[in-house]
Amino acid sequence: MQENRPTSDQDQDQFKLNLTTADGTRSYLEKYLSLNVESVERLSGGFINFVWRAKLGTPYEGQNSIVVKHAEPFTAADSSLNVPVGRLKFEYDSLKMIGSESSIAGEDALISVPSVYHHDNIKHVLIMQDVGTIPTLQDFMLSASPPPPTDIAALIGCQLATFIAGLHNWGRNNESARAGLSANAYGRTVQDLCRYQKVVPNAIASGILDPLLSTVMAALAETDKTSEETAIMGDFWTANVLVNIEESASGEKALKKMWIIDWEACRYGSPATDVGLFAGDCYLISRVHNEMAADAMRHSFLGTYATLAKVDPMEVVIYMGAYWIMWTYYEDIGEAEQRKRLAKGVEYIHRGWERSQQWLPLSLAQELLA
Repeated sequence: MQENRPTSDQDQDQFKLNLTTADGTRSYLEKYLSLNVESVERLSGGFINFVWRAKLGTPYEGQNSIVVKHAEPFTAADSSLNVPVGRLKFEYDSLKMIGSESSIAGEDALISVPSVYHHDNIKHVLIMQDVGTIPTLQDFMLSASPPPPTDIAALIGCQLATFIAGLHNWGRNNESARAGLSANAYGRTVQDLCRYQKVVPNAIASGILDPLLSTVMAALAETDKTSEETAIMGDFWTANVLVNIEESASGEKALKKMWIIDWEACRYGSPATDVGLFAGDCYLISRVHNEMAADAMRHSFLGTYATLAKVDPMEVVIYMGAYWIMWTYYEDIGEAEQRKRLAKGVEYIHRGWERSQQWLPLSLAQELLA
């Protein structure tokens, strides 16, 4: 694997290509990488970047299918939302580092990250491993019928906690990783842009006028910009985990493999960002589908993490509360459920900010006290 840069003679021609389209992506692959491309299709779920699957007639890096990501100075879902265009460099760098560190996932791990094959820092293209058409963990938890067995959900939570705790422990005193990831401007600002800035407007829309919310969101944004605590994934939730579940002829399910994707927000920061986001997401899944499985996954995730790494549980509950308020208006859940989520989010932000030790054992982060 190596970083690739078009030659200066190629630069002007290359900018004629539009990698926000399938035809432009195909032309790029054929002209600049000399690939034999059979088809290019847009992949769903790409909010920040344009993401394509290219089927090849001749293998590239031993692969007959590859994923192509392209970054513009705006998000793929909303061209009015401006974001730093150099974000794919940090995804490339983080995947190279983390993919080569077997100690992060631990022995007998069922988790991997995709391999990366090519990075073009002029046209902002990343070519990486295609792990196949498998669902995200979010889709699996929300749509599985019958619901996932609680033992599989607990195993998923345990595996993910082991991995993310391994990342956090690996990054604390790793000056090489710090030098490579700390400058990720996109990773340090995207949570504020896409999440923290939604909290106060969402609360106001439901009639909640709480001055503490703006204070806490500003503090979270400042922490993201300045914290050097450890390496974090930066966008660790169920939509960024692909899960391969095998089913036997008798209908018995087993976890085969998981892949953690979308690493462009990887940076240095507070580990509570990763822990709070994933735990908060588990709770929202439990509110709409498969409550027992989602609760088992959250309980196992937090309990396992607590035995492996250190995190401030008060920070975790603040991130959980902020996520619930931010996400409220993205789902059609009805006014009653909206009010419940908003009230719980406000409660968690207040309790965490006040550092309420008596309340914490009653919270959804109580496992972190183990």
